[in-house]
Amino acid sequence: MKRYLAAAAVLAGLAAWVCLGTAAGRANGVPQLVKLTYLDGVSNFGPRDAEGVLEFSFAEAYVRVDVKNLVPQPGMTYESWMTAPGGKTLYVGDLPVNASGLGSYEGKIAKLTSYDYDLFVVAARASGTAAGTLPDKKAIAGRFVVIGANEGTKAGDVRPGLLPDTGQKAGGGLPMSVVAGSFVGVVAAFSVLATIGIVRRGGIRD
Repeated sequence: MKRYLAAAAVLAGLAAWVCLGTAAGRANGVPQLVKLTYLDGVSNFGPRDAEGVLEFSFAEAYVRVDVKNLVPQPGMTYESWMTAPGGKTLYVGDLPVNASGLGSYEGKIAKLTSYDYDLFVVAARASGTAAGTLPDKKAIAGRFVVIGANEGTKAGDVRPGLLPDTGQKAGGGLPMSVVAGSFVGVVAAFSVLATIGIVRRGGIRD
């Protein structure tokens, strides 16, 4: 009986490991890196030598942007946005810039409902103007490839089958993939033990 129990434990562990590995592989896309510059046809405000780097992953709903030479303008605050070809926009976050023109933002992409965005824009909002819409004054920007369903691009990002849960803060709690994998592992263990019991009742002994 002991060897059957040992086999059950090994099989359960393998089942959980496979499930966790598969879930992690599907959820974790390699982030895309996008260069941000004064982009012809988009940019209409701010220094022409301003530039930056965008790092983001739709699969992780994660974004980080670093900029330089984006000198602060009196009465203006910078914001980061994503836009889609049909005109849809998505506010990403405020982008504080110091007196030297250096700024950065890092966080989750909230309210992500689709993956058709292909342009990242750093725009300037005049004080006193209503928030919630992409400002007209666009500083630097960068285009990226729209990713297909469960397919990778040359940059390596992967579009997951389901939209990511952006409500959970980084480092908080167990991801649902871990919980699901553990549950499957437990189910596998009980299935193996049940099979052993059936076989033993049929006359097989140690």
